[in-house]
Amino acid sequence: MPTSGKVRILKWFAILVVLVVLAAAALPFILDANQFRPQIESKLSSALGRDVKLGNLKLSIISGSVRVEDIRIADNPAFSKSPFVSAQSLHFSVELKPLIFDKAVRIQGITLDRPSITLIGSKSGQWNFSDLGSGNTGQKPSSPGASSDFTRAGVSIKQLEILDGQITLVHLDSSRKPSTINNVSVKINDLSYTSEFPFKLAAALPGEGSLRLEGKAGPFNKQDMTLTPLTAELDVKHFDLLASGFSEPGSGLAGTFDFSGSLHSNGAEVQSNGKASADKLRITSNGAPAGRMIGLQYSVDYNLLRRAGRLDDTKVEIGKAVARLGGTYELVENSLNLKMILRGTGMPVEDLTALFPAFGITLPKGAALKGGTLNANLSTEGPAEKLRTSGNVEIVKTRLTGFDLSGKMALVAAQAGLKSNLDTDIEQFTSTLQLSPEGIQVSSLDLLVPSIGKLQGSGLVAADQSLDFKMNATLTPAGGIGAEVARLIKRSSLEVPFFIRGTASNPKFVPDVKKAVGGMLESVLGGNTKDGQSKTGDSLQNAIRGLFKKK
Repeated sequence: MPTSGKVRILKWFAILVVLVVLAAAALPFILDANQFRPQIESKLSSALGRDVKLGNLKLSIISGSVRVEDIRIADNPAFSKSPFVSAQSLHFSVELKPLIFDKAVRIQGITLDRPSITLIGSKSGQWNFSDLGSGNTGQKPSSPGASSDFTRAGVSIKQLEILDGQITLVHLDSSRKPSTINNVSVKINDLSYTSEFPFKLAAALPGEGSLRLEGKAGPFNKQDMTLTPLTAELDVKHFDLLASGFSEPGSGLAGTFDFSGSLHSNGAEVQSNGKASADKLRITSNGAPAGRMIGLQYSVDYNLLRRAGRLDDTKVEIGKAVARLGGTYELVENSLNLKMILRGTGMPVEDLTALFPAFGITLPKGAALKGGTLNANLSTEGPAEKLRTSGNVEIVKTRLTGFDLSGKMALVAAQAGLKSNLDTDIEQFTSTLQLSPEGIQVSSLDLLVPSIGKLQGSGLVAADQSLDFKMNATLTPAGGIGAEVARLIKRSSLEVPFFIRGTASNPKFVPDVKKAVGGMLESVLGGNTKDGQSKTGDSLQNAIRGLFKKK
């Protein structure tokens, strides 16, 4: 072909390109996208089952998209009159050919920029998004099975994205404050009501936490969105019980959780397996954060319709201490009710002491438990914010360091010839405990201390850590006035009743003089003649004066 011919072809091609560019540039002015607003609103309203209102529309031929400057999606009127979703910017990816030549809107993709979404839950477990896509806009459906989906509404969404969204969680008829989830991003491909579709979700949780959920969902349950089948991997970091609104400030339940695992729902039953850890856990209002991380290997199921589930044989690890936790739970209105059993045997005491503060258990100031093992069989029942725990605890062969028990019992111990010792060996400790918001009720307390004897009794550690215990010490005097008293009452051991007052961090041991003297005199008067009673009584009187240093 001659050179002049080639030049002419190139000129015509250049002119054609310029005309196409000019047409593309001019088309948005010629074709006002706002004329399609009623059509788009109608299609989206039909697909979602909610009234959708759009602001000003701008067409971009180059990107093949329509930009909406404002959008409002109505809420279920049974929950709220405020918008369910509002956003300043929304982008539709549309097919250009049907739009230009047939003025038909075929939406391929939706990108929602910085939307505000309000999720509202009722006491019965219903959510304001449950009926999305049901075709119910507040009016009665034309037939029992009537519903609408994206295909019937003429909306084919290849991709749906939410960028930098904000979700507000509201619980109706609850004292809990709404909680906010920020930086929400969602990406869904091939969104459909009739088949499974892949999705990704990420968000920032209150209290500097994060959430990631990735997997497949669908097909959508058209009657209740919450019953849609789902299979995904879940990863949560730093879930703050207080900041998230899961627990109320006055309940005492606090701490942060990390957990990761699988999540599977068939639309009725949800199952999850994985690992979790709890940091700075606190159980009771009078407690303090635990000093050690708690590890969990969990298996849990939940029935969406009954709002109840089961925790199966979960492994609980605190250092080298291992226990098993299992039981049931249910949501009653806005409260999580638990019924759990914790069992552990041969658990190292030193690892468990880091957990004592979480339950409001306080050792005397400067004291610590070294060595030994702990056995526990505890049951927990009640709402999460007011848990009550009861059961039996046994500690074997441990040492209480930094606390002179003999010295604290000086009025008795010294007179019985017992020596002070900064460390106290404990052969065995057993007790029945009841932990509640009011404090710790201790019964059937039995403490065997070789250097002192046996201590038995019961009492209360109140919520303010004050002590009120009635105790009895069975001592074997090594000398002193205590040995003389034992000889006079003709017993090898000395029974000394006493009280424990003060606080858990600074306990006070106070002899019950009245009861002690009464018991000793009864021993004397019950076994001697009249003359013998008189002589022994005088001797006993002098010994008791020396023993308790008072009349």
